[in-house]
Amino acid sequence: MVTAFRPGPDKETPEDLLGHACTLVRLCGRDSAVAAVFLALVLAGTMSRLAAGPPGPVALALLPVLAASFTVSASYAIRSRRTLVSVLAGVRGRTGSPVDPGVPWTPFGSAAALDDRVRDTELRRLLSAAHRCGEMSWQAVAWAAATSVLFLFWTMAAAMTGG
Repeated sequence: MVTAFRPGPDKETPEDLLGHACTLVRLCGRDSAVAAVFLALVLAGTMSRLAAGPPGPVALALLPVLAASFTVSASYAIRSRRTLVSVLAGVRGRTGSPVDPGVPWTPFGSAAALDDRVRDTELRRLLSAAHRCGEMSWQAVAWAAATSVLFLFWTMAAAMTGG
């Protein structure tokens, strides 16, 4: 479930909001890495099974289903990363400042403080993108897990029907 988040006047400081967004971004990266590991294992297993010889007709019929699930998971992980990079580039371009509070330097363009309204707008954009990327990276993990299960079924079908 994705919920909208709007910073209020007394709720949290901008640093808290930015820290929340950075935490979401780190979690997105972790989820995408988990999905990539699942997908790499499935790809290596599928290639090694196909290199051993052609599977039977049932396994060949299931191969497009496995490939489609693999593609969906990979596309969610890629879209999550591309969306995040695009939004971060936009925030950096509009504000001229780093968006990670752990960055130890101050860029040239960020010597002046941002207007509160501009800052809140940029934080809303960043949080919205972080939530969106979190959802996509979670979907990548879910599809990667489904791909792993489909790979097990495909392997059993290949073993039983001629391979």
